[in-house]
Amino acid sequence: MSVVIPIFFALGLLPFILRRKWPMALPVAFILSIATVAPIAWALYVSFTEYGVFQTAPVLVGLKNYEAVIRDSGFKLSLRLTALWSTLKTTLEISISFFIALRLRKETRRSKAALLLLGVGWFIPSFITVSGWRAFVQGYGGYSLLNTLLGTEIDVTLNAFHAFASSLLVSVWLSIPLSTMVILGMLGRVSRELDDVMKIDGTGDVATSNILFGEIRYLLIPYFLFQLARSMKEFTSVFLMTGNGPLLPEGFTPQTLTGSTTFLGIVLFRKFNTAKDYGLLSAYAVFVGIFAIIWILGALFSRSEVPRRHRQVLFLSSAAHVFLGLLTGWNWYIIPIVTGYAILPLIIPRFKKSFRRLVGILLMYEVMLSIFSVAQSGISGIIPASLLSVPLILFSLRYRLPQFDFSVPEWLKRVLVTVCLLPTAVVVLYILFLSFASDSSILPSLTMPTLSNYSRVLSDGLLSNIFNTIGVSFWAFVMVLLAGIPFSYLLATKRTPFVNGIAAVILFGSLYTGMHTLLPMYFVFERLGITDSLFGVGMVVCIQSLPLTILLLGSFFSSIPKELREVSLIEGLSEIGYFLRIVIPLSLPVIGGLLTYVLVSSFNSFSMPLILLNSQELMPFSLKIYGYVGEVRSFYTSWNLFGAASIIGILPLLLFFRSSLKLIYSSNLRDQGIEYD
Repeated sequence: MSVVIPIFFALGLLPFILRRKWPMALPVAFILSIATVAPIAWALYVSFTEYGVFQTAPVLVGLKNYEAVIRDSGFKLSLRLTALWSTLKTTLEISISFFIALRLRKETRRSKAALLLLGVGWFIPSFITVSGWRAFVQGYGGYSLLNTLLGTEIDVTLNAFHAFASSLLVSVWLSIPLSTMVILGMLGRVSRELDDVMKIDGTGDVATSNILFGEIRYLLIPYFLFQLARSMKEFTSVFLMTGNGPLLPEGFTPQTLTGSTTFLGIVLFRKFNTAKDYGLLSAYAVFVGIFAIIWILGALFSRSEVPRRHRQVLFLSSAAHVFLGLLTGWNWYIIPIVTGYAILPLIIPRFKKSFRRLVGILLMYEVMLSIFSVAQSGISGIIPASLLSVPLILFSLRYRLPQFDFSVPEWLKRVLVTVCLLPTAVVVLYILFLSFASDSSILPSLTMPTLSNYSRVLSDGLLSNIFNTIGVSFWAFVMVLLAGIPFSYLLATKRTPFVNGIAAVILFGSLYTGMHTLLPMYFVFERLGITDSLFGVGMVVCIQSLPLTILLLGSFFSSIPKELREVSLIEGLSEIGYFLRIVIPLSLPVIGGLLTYVLVSSFNSFSMPLILLNSQELMPFSLKIYGYVGEVRSFYTSWNLFGAASIIGILPLLLFFRSSLKLIYSSNLRDQGIEYD
């Protein structure tokens, strides 16, 4: 057994042994140092070394690895594709979610049913629904139910556009449930009196949307940018739906073969599987981490007040063009943009009108330059920095658009909402039909259903895989109970610089972590002896659940009247006694919802066990499902077994679904928009 486990338990029990409150921060600090801080530090150090598979110690080589990354034209192409894909995905996701939220904000039977359907879509693990979509859209080499019904010839293995569009639409569909709930939480803060005023004035749909957007823009714009930063790290949905995608003509490079969906996370995963030099692999991870930080800073700066916000986003846009230009290619057409964004903040606030006009001119120039570059060079002409700077600056200055108003017919709005929500029911029913198919056909016959698939997957050890996932949940539960809950109480009652620093690392880690941190995490865990263990995966699930834990429980603990604490102390209860006997019983409903969320996160985990686990005996439910479907070009896909295994695995989650509805629709969750793997 690794020494990490007894150390964690010792730190977790220390506050109750010493009967002091200050050690409550130690368990969280311990697991953060292992799963967040150490991997980042390890990657930074090793990226300056040569550290091969057969070397016992790294050897310093300076910037050699970074020079190799900069020369990798396939990696540059992947960055361009990732920036384009994430921008399109986030724009579609927020636009559709905003439209659905506007339709569902009034409580009716229809809206409650739609919310329930959204909750089911969020609750079912993404690796199941994405694989279901792959069966429906792609099937076997393009022979699929979708192509059969519509007479189309969609093939994500041969057509680059089909692969890109399919991965985009499926990822958008996966993100809509949570984003809709987030926006519903924002709209819940809008005064109902405003609705009455708009109704009296006869405001149309477009004007209503503009007014409501104006009411929540200070929340919605940062959320859009945070989602944009998160989508840069997308892995699971793309990996399962299309893999690398068809190879692009310009993607055939010596260092990295780049297909239409070979985004940054997939590039790192492929290199991890073939890496002979961990130093070079770490350099790639550091570069991807820097890209993530640029987009995260954009989201954080959007929350600042004017004129500080304008200065921050313009300086960041200028720096992004310089840094990304050095990597992806530089030309003199960018110089006016870089110079202008660096100089214009100096004239705020003395020349407000001139400032806004000059920034608007630069934005139009940047947009025209991007269009010309793409028209001339195709995908290789994408300017990644522009896909950050243009929306960031537009949202920062918030130019007013021309006012016009019209209303969409009610029947059309109902049709559009149905089109957005119906795919959830379609894919779940399709997976159910696959589970009764007599063979592995993607066109299951309803005339001869069979239950043999269920017995086959059960005899294949599926229950053992589900119990492994429950084992991951158990360890995550224990860590949340011993680390997350006590720290949330400490954060709510004693905000010291140390406690605030840990909270900042937790929230930053939820935005920053991705495939670029999972890879160095593997090497840190390997040295600590927790790679091939359910405890290691549970630790990562706990880390991912900590932001929600401190946000929900921290708010709840802060709402408990201070008088109750004072009375308890007068009655002779210690601080720890008050926490155990008063606070914990009062917060049991919230803790129960949190633990349900941890269970769902454990079932949803795919990339973590894919990286950290090697033993067949420890294979969780997600990797078992992956074993039935394989990658997109797999010739051994068993769609009928996939369907049966998915239905069996979904059943435990559905048992908890009803009890977690309060958490799903919690305004705290919706307002923060936490999203996990």
